[in-house]
Amino acid sequence: MNAETSKLQTQVVIAGAGPTGLMLAAELRLRGIEVVVVERRPAGTVGESRAPGINARSVEIFAQRGLAEEFRNRGKILPAVLFSGLPMAPHRFDPDWPTALIVPQHETERILTARAVELGVRIVWSTAVADLRQDDDGVEVLLDGQDGPASIRADYLVGCDGGHSTVRRICGIGFPGDEPVSSWVVGDVRLDSPPDGNGIFGRNERIGTYQISRAESGWFRLSLMRTTPPADRSAPVTLDELREVMRDGLGTDYGLREARWTSRFSDGFRQATHYRQGRVFLAGDAAHTHSPIGGQGLNLGIQDAVNLGWKLAAVLDNASPDSLLDTYHEERHPIAATVLRLTKAQTALIKPGRQNDALRDVIADILTVPEVCLRLSGILSGLDLRYPLGDTHPLLGRRMPNLALSIDRGVTDVFTVLQQARPILIDLGAAVSADILAPWADRVNRVDARLESAQPGDRWHLPVFGDVPAVDAMLVRPDGYVAWVNPANRPIDHETLTTALTQWLGAAETSSDTPTFDTVVR
Repeated sequence: MNAETSKLQTQVVIAGAGPTGLMLAAELRLRGIEVVVVERRPAGTVGESRAPGINARSVEIFAQRGLAEEFRNRGKILPAVLFSGLPMAPHRFDPDWPTALIVPQHETERILTARAVELGVRIVWSTAVADLRQDDDGVEVLLDGQDGPASIRADYLVGCDGGHSTVRRICGIGFPGDEPVSSWVVGDVRLDSPPDGNGIFGRNERIGTYQISRAESGWFRLSLMRTTPPADRSAPVTLDELREVMRDGLGTDYGLREARWTSRFSDGFRQATHYRQGRVFLAGDAAHTHSPIGGQGLNLGIQDAVNLGWKLAAVLDNASPDSLLDTYHEERHPIAATVLRLTKAQTALIKPGRQNDALRDVIADILTVPEVCLRLSGILSGLDLRYPLGDTHPLLGRRMPNLALSIDRGVTDVFTVLQQARPILIDLGAAVSADILAPWADRVNRVDARLESAQPGDRWHLPVFGDVPAVDAMLVRPDGYVAWVNPANRPIDHETLTTALTQWLGAAETSSDTPTFDTVVR
């Protein structure tokens, strides 16, 4: 922090340089918005696995921003979707089911930090939000940094500062939920005598389900329940405590000799009552906290970021009204509530006890039923999410599948044409009139294409979705969700298209000039 920083003005301040804050910052910069990220830590996560699960929807989101290949190179494919550690195999019933990854969080943060900096995001380390004051025109963010107090004036502030969010506390936003009952320890450790060489995933009557798995070369990821709660839940986990918990629950510490990262988690669950207060927003763990069983936390935060980012940009560009920002809470709050409910169920199932053992056996059997497997896998993978954008077609409000598209210069796909983080109007032969789109010509990318793998008839078979009525035009939001479709073999419904364009891109602009569209060609 310095004198220059203390006088800084920007469009958006983000508190927190974890995955959620970094993703949001990159989303805003893709749309040309000025962003400053402030982070209380002196640097990003180093050598910590933390939240390593990248679910299938997050992998798709990274593909929509040109990052998926780097994540795949740094991670390993997760062969199943886990419900409380019980494997589900949706690939058995849908061979095209998208894959998930295991990537240590320090690698996730490294990739996202590099992208954010490349796009021009300024990250101020060793600096925390101390207070804030908002008015009709913006937010004054008071900071505490290495060089003392300072402030930044911004149009908006987003708290991505974790479960103990300072931003949420200052705003007085309610954070109701369940108090923790049970406690677990977790860490990245070195073991002189690791079980079975590569680790184990097991269960016993003292601590329920436990995990010792190879995280990276030389390091094992450890997660196991304490038989008694810690005297101080906020106290750091020591090497001696890890040894004690391992010996108590497993009968051995497997030669534990070093830990590069340790932490504890509980079965407490909380969710912010609202994600927006005026010009301040909450995202990621600042908006919702839960046990990490099921690996949903990081993924919820990534999806919060891509939902909020383009909406903030549209309002800051004066293209859309302030009311667009209300849809962030309306869309994301119910999704997190559903995830918290499922995570509660999964957390209950990992606990010890003969009744839980019997229940796990029953659940494991039920999970082999195709409909159950696909339904739960869809929710836990983030693929089955549906925003309330209408029910006239199965694709409305759902993620846009990555269809291969033939365009003038060759073959591309939907995720590639979304990499600019702009809305796209995909015309598959409907010949949407340029006059209809003219008022939004500078706000939407038009893609005239045909399906590379054309499917005959009036229905498409899509991964995850199954059979759906074919369409010949669709409007896709920057976050990859379908906002409007025109069913195949029907005249263009100009009224519903105009309504969708107005709702998501802002009011129409009149001009006597011939419209020029940004047509994406790769």
